[in-house]
Amino acid sequence: MHSLPRARRVRPALTRLLRTAVPSSRRLRRAIVMIITPVVLLAAATVVAYVRTPLPTRPQDGVTDEGSAVYYADGRTPLFRLGANREAVRHDQIPGRLRWAVLAAEDRGFYGGHGVSPVGTIRAVWDNASGGGTGGGSTITQQLARNYYKGLSRDRTARRKIKEIFIALKLDRHRAKDEILDLYLNTIYFGRQTSGVQAAARAYFDKDVWELDVAECAMLAAMIQRPTYFKTQGGDAAARALRSRWKYVLDGMVSMGRLGRAEADRQRFPRTQSEWTGVGLSGQDLLVRHRIEEELASAGIPAGSVVNGGLKIYTGLDQRWMRHAEQAMREAQEPRWPGSVRGGLVAVDSRTGAVKAFYGGDPKRSQVDAVFAPVAQAGSTFKPYVLAAALRKGLSVRTRVSGASPQKFAPNGEVTPMTAPGYKVKNDEEIGSLGTIDLVKATALSVNTGYVKTALKVGIGNVLETARLFGVPEAALAPYKGQAGVALGIPDVSAVTQAAGYAAFANGGTAVVPHLVTKVVDAHGRRVPLPWDGPGRRVLDGEQAAQATYALRATVTSGTGTRAALPDREAAGKTGTTEHNRAAWFVGFVPQVSAAVVIGNAKSGPLRNLPGHPGTVAGETLPAEIWHSFMDKIARDLPVAAFPEPVFAGAAANWADQDPAEQPDPAGQPDPSKQGPGPAGLDPAKEKELAKRKQAATPPSDTPAPSRTRDPGAGGTARTPPPVSG
Repeated sequence: MHSLPRARRVRPALTRLLRTAVPSSRRLRRAIVMIITPVVLLAAATVVAYVRTPLPTRPQDGVTDEGSAVYYADGRTPLFRLGANREAVRHDQIPGRLRWAVLAAEDRGFYGGHGVSPVGTIRAVWDNASGGGTGGGSTITQQLARNYYKGLSRDRTARRKIKEIFIALKLDRHRAKDEILDLYLNTIYFGRQTSGVQAAARAYFDKDVWELDVAECAMLAAMIQRPTYFKTQGGDAAARALRSRWKYVLDGMVSMGRLGRAEADRQRFPRTQSEWTGVGLSGQDLLVRHRIEEELASAGIPAGSVVNGGLKIYTGLDQRWMRHAEQAMREAQEPRWPGSVRGGLVAVDSRTGAVKAFYGGDPKRSQVDAVFAPVAQAGSTFKPYVLAAALRKGLSVRTRVSGASPQKFAPNGEVTPMTAPGYKVKNDEEIGSLGTIDLVKATALSVNTGYVKTALKVGIGNVLETARLFGVPEAALAPYKGQAGVALGIPDVSAVTQAAGYAAFANGGTAVVPHLVTKVVDAHGRRVPLPWDGPGRRVLDGEQAAQATYALRATVTSGTGTRAALPDREAAGKTGTTEHNRAAWFVGFVPQVSAAVVIGNAKSGPLRNLPGHPGTVAGETLPAEIWHSFMDKIARDLPVAAFPEPVFAGAAANWADQDPAEQPDPAGQPDPSKQGPGPAGLDPAKEKELAKRKQAATPPSDTPAPSRTRDPGAGGTARTPPPVSG
């Protein structure tokens, strides 16, 4: 290590030198010595300080963090970044026009200098001495030393400025110019919460950096000077200042010989994106972030890798479909609903389970997640799982049940007298009491008595297991083991669970896992495996799925869901309304997409008199209308496809119980106390009533097939049945 020369050693040597060189008076020689000695000492101290300043090798904490980019389904359009909004790019990906624009803005003598600007340094020292601070005059190398490497404090002092200069000089000696410039361009702050040229190009122009033109490059270069002040649009002082700086950059490129004068004069200030929020999802961004973080954690990807791993995270979200979902909910005046009313819409790819679009509610009205979290009981949208359980037991939708209402059931499914113990069930008042019907009509009209009968006959345990296989969480089902009420949808489920559950009917019987994240690629280009990547489990065979879909198509063509019918293609689905109308659903699908709409009241009262919707809300009204509005728009992006027709394989059981009051005694003989003048022991009035019931009953073989709509382009006409209540 070097030590400072002492004054008593330097002064005699200087005196002898001066005696030889300047044989004048002793007083003059002393004056010269007094002047030169401090200069020599300062020079020596500077040399020693420079030697002692280490060459920086380690970046500051966080300066190289890239975060992870999240993309829409197209694989190119970004939603936002998790962690730092920075994405490093290679030297050959940064166009020369951007390099020269930045040099014109920040350091025109970069390639010919030594990392420090003497004029800028003198100005900075003067500013500090005069109380003006130590700002301005820094070269790109000095800025890199200050903002990238460890070892410099943030203090605005002359000592820190001198150390910055020494580090810049050493960087210039030991690092290639292109390496210094690449580090600078990948880390400098550009505003809009972005660091580095690639993130800035995305934020301002929705382009990759190599796609930027001259005007766009000059604007990014201009932003570096005052990124938190400049505005890219408008006519205020900040916007005018940016345009002036942009012109300064273009003029600099001309003076450096990197742009012709005529070409510079042809440039026009570029148009940037009107705003940049990272996600343009109508306030759904926080919900998207939270859901993605949950899915990545469930896939075993550490949080540190997400915020600083440079991952590329791809989702199934379609930007246009997201707007359609929002529009459908806003048409229903969802932003004006009371704060206790929660509603949402979600659509999934029926083949993969990828969430294609959703709207979880206006965040200005409520922060409750109405899509991915359960906000209501499933109601009658749970009934298709009961139907699936019967199909899995080898039965067909031709199985007959009684639609009479009310009925009371024993645990084995037998009908008991109203005065006896049992589970009492009645149909919706709009449906009333029906005769013998098959499971198609029971589904179409949402007949409670017929479905409770079916659930008890196939076993509540089998119903719960089937629902679990379709994707209903075990935690939602566990409290209701052995309870016949599950047939009527007493478990709380989420909208995304129902959309994914019905996807299995649409795709031919394979259960899917609903998910936003479709693919994750690490910083080395390797795909990270996800739990839902593999094929789903088959819960129904093709024929069983076709039969279930057949019944759900009848709901839309002739049952409670006619308001959801689409004009140009087949649709299937199920309405749902919980007790006292506290929640209302419609879940439905076309072959390619399954979607669910839920509206629930967090308070104990019914859904009534929502803005723009007088009266009581039920599944067949507002939810079906919202579903129709959304699906009618997205269907334009989908080819018309028909559902497979079933052959009605399986046993057609007859579970239509006779009224206990009309059953014969155990010996098979008529009850003498009920005998009258008729030949069979029944009085004529009773006999006539039974005949009417038989005539009113609908035999399974006579159940009309759901109306098949035809593609108008194929020469057919679409037919939408009139709405019915129930």
